[in-house]
Amino acid sequence: MREDPHRDLFDLLEHGVRAGVYPGCVALVWRDGAEVYHEAHGDLGSREGAPGYLRAVSRDTVYDLASLTKVLATTSLAALAVAEGRVELTTPVPAEWDRACPGATLAHLLSHSSGLPAHREYFADLRPGRPERVLDRIAQTPPEYPLGSKAVYSDLGFMILGAWLERLFAQPLDRLFDDKIAWPLDLHRGDVPRLGFHRLLGARGPSSAQQHRVAPTEVYDPALHPEGVPSWFACRAPVRCAHYEVHDDNAFVMSGVAGHAGLFGDAAAVLELARAWLECTLPGLHPSLRDVFGPCPKCQVLRDSSAGTARAPTAAAPPPTSSRRAPPATRGSRAPACGSTLRRPTAAAR
Repeated sequence: MREDPHRDLFDLLEHGVRAGVYPGCVALVWRDGAEVYHEAHGDLGSREGAPGYLRAVSRDTVYDLASLTKVLATTSLAALAVAEGRVELTTPVPAEWDRACPGATLAHLLSHSSGLPAHREYFADLRPGRPERVLDRIAQTPPEYPLGSKAVYSDLGFMILGAWLERLFAQPLDRLFDDKIAWPLDLHRGDVPRLGFHRLLGARGPSSAQQHRVAPTEVYDPALHPEGVPSWFACRAPVRCAHYEVHDDNAFVMSGVAGHAGLFGDAAAVLELARAWLECTLPGLHPSLRDVFGPCPKCQVLRDSSAGTARAPTAAAPPPTSSRRAPPATRGSRAPACGSTLRRPTAAAR
């Protein structure tokens, strides 16, 4: 029988919908300069009464991109900051956050080797609108391991990175992303931008024009948690569903815009930004710098420090897929992603 990878992938993803692994999804495969698969599967929602119930996913459906924010937004903007001479990989973390990661540099934060823990539930007693309160909590969080001794995937490091980028460019992170990335790549148009943050500004959730363009993420129903009401329900009340508001709870109390989470986008827009990295079509991104920030084999990372360049171990902690832990059957699907990897600079980049 002749192999048909397209049909195999289609059948696999359709089976996931029927088995209840996820309500729906969009898959896009690009290889050797060509799009070889781009299909939508399933529905926006599978729970009766929830937004998007039994409404079919389309190829341009926008999803909460969760930790892909670290790569697509924060790492991209950090690379542009280096390209513009605003900061260097060896620049120390600003003093007010250095208490949480003494001696750490930009490279340490990017390579998840700063000593910061993976995650903390800062959202537990906070409400949206005061992102500086989360940053203050991070500054008071002690490091968990010696600087540069290993790689531990950390939301906290990228929260600091997001705030640091805002300071370097004197702009809010969402506006900075629009100006530096979404607008040059023409991904900023429409009632729901194809790639961008969605800042919380009072009214919760999508407008009537947006509601069928964005997939909901989680239904906040205590009946789904017979073991007890989860810790994140309090900060989400009174809304009963996360729909076009960031799913990550620390990002939620930071008004939906943070360095570790908050980006929304469709599959084709994610591809456009990935291609901009590969082909150096993002304004300001040059091949020598791209290679410094590019992926390393086997997800190894390199970091610069005052003692020189060292390779971090590959045995990093499993990446958190959200700001809380729960059985897959009760959670929306999430796509874990590496934050960033650094290669040793070439002679041209030094």
